Amino acid sequence: MTTRRLLQVHPPGPEITEASDAPDFEIAAPSPGRWEGTVRLDDGRSATFLAIRDGQQVHVWIAGETYVFAPPAPVTRSRRSGQAASDDIVCPVPGVVIAVHVAAADVVEAGQDLVIIESMKTEQIVKSPRDGTVERVSVQEGDRVDRGMRLVVLVPEVGE
Repeated sequence: MTTRRLLQVHPPGPEITEASDAPDFEIAAPSPGRWEGTVRLDDGRSATFLAIRDGQQVHVWIAGETYVFAPPAPVTRSRRSGQAASDDIVCPVPGVVIAVHVAAADVVEAGQDLVIIESMKTEQIVKSPRDGTVERVSVQEGDRVDRGMRLVVLVPEVGE
C-alpha cells in the first residue's frame, strides 16, 4: 500500500502536521479510483464519505461538504539567484502521454524533446530546459497526466 500526503486544495483548510491530527477513515468499499466508508468528525460523530480520484486530485464528499486534495506542488529554486532549477521536469498541461523520447541514463541537451503530451487535441512537446542526464522517467506512453505531475528527473551536467 502506498501512502502519500495530500494537501487540501478546496476549501483551503488547516495544514495537518501530525498524524494524530488527521481524521480516522474506515474504508468499506474500495475500488480503483473510488472509496466509500466512514470518517470520525472532530465532534466525535461518524459520517459517511465518498472519494473519487481524478488524476492527481482526490475529490471527497463528507456530510454534504466537498473537499479536494492534491499532492504538493513541486518546488523550484530561482535561476536569478544563480541556483539550479528543480531536477523534476513537470507536466505543463493535463493530457495523455503519446510519446516518450528518453530513458534513464540518456544524456540530453537543452531544448531536446523529452515527452509529447496530447491535450485538447493538440500536442504539447516537453523539452529539456538544460543539458543533463536522465535519472528517471516517471511516465510511459498512454499514461494520463495532470499539470504539475513529474515526467522526468534530470540531473544537471557536472559544472552547472
